[in-house]
Amino acid sequence: MPDDVVEVVHDLRAPLSVASGYLSMLMDGTFGPAPGQWGAPLEVLGTKLEEARLLIDEILVLRRMDREPDARSGNDQVNLTEAARTAAARAQPRARLLQGSVVVDTGQGDSAIAKGDQRRTLRILDNLINNALVYSGKSRRVVVRVEHEDGLQVAVEDSGSGISKARRARLFEPFVRDEGSPEIGSGLGLFISRTLARQMGGDLTFHDRPGAPGSRFVLHLRSAEEPRLRGARSA
Repeated sequence: MPDDVVEVVHDLRAPLSVASGYLSMLMDGTFGPAPGQWGAPLEVLGTKLEEARLLIDEILVLRRMDREPDARSGNDQVNLTEAARTAAARAQPRARLLQGSVVVDTGQGDSAIAKGDQRRTLRILDNLINNALVYSGKSRRVVVRVEHEDGLQVAVEDSGSGISKARRARLFEPFVRDEGSPEIGSGLGLFISRTLARQMGGDLTFHDRPGAPGSRFVLHLRSAEEPRLRGARSA
């Protein structure tokens, strides 16, 4: 991606921040009570400004990945249970706006320490939860599960109509969008998420939900205990 394009994208943050600030003041009554009929348009404006911010963030993340394609998490660790709860909490305002819900199932407890990076893990989970809210159908119910299988993993499940077999082949390619989506996105979220997962030595996969509607995306990471356990000798 050319540097001048990245600079322009980066510079868009400032006017968006100003617009978001004035919008917030309009909504909280700083300039006086807003007419009742303004409510819905202001909410739509807020949603679109947030979409623009997310798009800018995705483009800048993509640029960083271009510059550091072989970045690894090293010996860093991340508590997947805490990360799942944090990402779910961050998604609550959007879930409420969509009249949906995001719940967390921690499985076997509060300790799920994996090899990984906190910032990358949260970005992946943010992307997956936001996608799930968009595609979760009328129920808008998203479940985030922390699972102890094949290392450690976090699954994000929705109850939507699923993903067609034709689209699955290109699901993790950049700039691929679902024509049936109720929202227009950049088509970068899943591509960025899988790349970040693999940079941490893990992966991101898609699965059907057997016997249930919807989709299941799973972030796989290595357990922080894995090297010690594999190298341990019995007494």
